[in-house]
Amino acid sequence: MRRDKMSLKIDDKIYKTVRLNNQIWMAENLNVELIDGSMIYNNDPSHSKRYGRLYTWDAAIRACPDGWHLPSDKEWEEMIKSLGGEKAAYHELLKEGDNSFNALFAGYMANDGIFMSINKAADFWTSTEADNYNAWFRYLLFNKEKVFRLIDEKDCGFSVRYVKD
Repeated sequence: MRRDKMSLKIDDKIYKTVRLNNQIWMAENLNVELIDGSMIYNNDPSHSKRYGRLYTWDAAIRACPDGWHLPSDKEWEEMIKSLGGEKAAYHELLKEGDNSFNALFAGYMANDGIFMSINKAADFWTSTEADNYNAWFRYLLFNKEKVFRLIDEKDCGFSVRYVKD
């Protein structure tokens, strides 16, 4: 991994980026307030400063700035392979610093509105739909040393990282 000089500006906030598998990824969780579809873990503003906001799948698609996109499940898979597989990728994605992805255990919001797993889970939407109501996401669990892949309902709240087109 290496830090590119490129950054992403959304609503006057500048996000760090990192090059992974010849793509430029956000190195911070999105933290843009949307009228519909974005939320702060437990509605506590201090959480958004550290972890960013959580987004429904539709909001993650809507909030994407021009020239960027929500990564597909395939892009996640390619990135994981380029980092040496699920276990190696787990450790690489959790590294912090200027040349790192900086994954944070920001928790998530379940489809029933309950916030869960802060400091235990890092969940990221992909753009890949499973069907009209579900989409694929990638997640890391504290001390599980793997990048998991699963589907969940699109109205859950997960972290968002974009990739440059």
